[in-house]
Amino acid sequence: NGAKWKNRRRILTPAFHDKELLNNFVDIYNKQTSILIQRLASIKSEKEVNLYPYIASCALDIICDIILKRQRMPWMWPDVIFKFLSEGREHDRCLKIIHQFTKKVIHDRAQAFHASEVHGKHSAFLDLLLKQMHDEQLTLADIQEEVDTFMFEGHDTTAAAMNFTCFMIALHPEVQQKLHEEIDKVFGDDYDRPCTMEDLNELDYLECVIKETLRLFPSVPGIAREVQEDFMYHNFKILRGSTAAISIYYVHRDPKHFPDPNRFDPDRFLPENSADRSPYAFIPFSAGSRNCIGQRFAMLEEKVVLSSILRQFKLKTSQSRDELNILFGIILRSEHGAFVQIEHRH
Repeated sequence: NGAKWKNRRRILTPAFHDKELLNNFVDIYNKQTSILIQRLASIKSEKEVNLYPYIASCALDIICDIILKRQRMPWMWPDVIFKFLSEGREHDRCLKIIHQFTKKVIHDRAQAFHASEVHGKHSAFLDLLLKQMHDEQLTLADIQEEVDTFMFEGHDTTAAAMNFTCFMIALHPEVQQKLHEEIDKVFGDDYDRPCTMEDLNELDYLECVIKETLRLFPSVPGIAREVQEDFMYHNFKILRGSTAAISIYYVHRDPKHFPDPNRFDPDRFLPENSADRSPYAFIPFSAGSRNCIGQRFAMLEEKVVLSSILRQFKLKTSQSRDELNILFGIILRSEHGAFVQIEHRH
């Protein structure tokens, strides 16, 4: 509910503005991305592959390493119906496995934390919550709620974004050429060194490409909110307690804000082209007080992973956008996957 969310947000917000913590997480992004690059390097260059399993595995390893990110999205099916279906039973089975895993991690961490306070790059969100147990009167069950939220929403969303971005880069060679030029300018001939925060701050065009991909393929295509008080919308009275649903997918295709909205054009997000745009025209991380608390972390993760891929590889695809067969769910997906061919650059 609102009071519970407000209290948890207050507790977590300081960590998301901690520059040292941000730098520490970049180290984790680099570590896990290097494993991803090794896996991609073993793929035969003449073969088109679905990158999603590789990228999703990397994103999950990252979130398990640091345990962060975004607000829980409510399931849209009525619980009574859902629990009787095979999907509901499978959902409960998987949920039980994840709860058992996170419960054990929290219990073990809490015992270690009681013995001596944890420091260093792994003193992230779980440790932050453990520190707050006494002052904020949090229980281990409260902490598990937040950890589960990070686990569920912290890897699939970024994995989907990176997967679609790789596909769009492969589909648009002229965009890929500009990206290679920017990345080569920042990293030079050092193809293997870890990314630094300074590097990431210079990858402006890559950020435009990520944002344009998120515009066309928002990881979370829709959100819902409970109306807190009665209000009038045009000539309609919206009652307190109603559910307001927003289709991010269609908001991002409003021609008033994005002319020729189905065209892929990263230049839309250059400063000179986006300065006067409404802050509610582009909302892949939602907006307002309940926006995604981890959006800065997500963008940094995507920049590290994508710049590392593009330093090493050239991406191609014979697939068209129409062949993606987009599926709308809690997370936006391609029905059969986005297939990309990987060529070594060096």
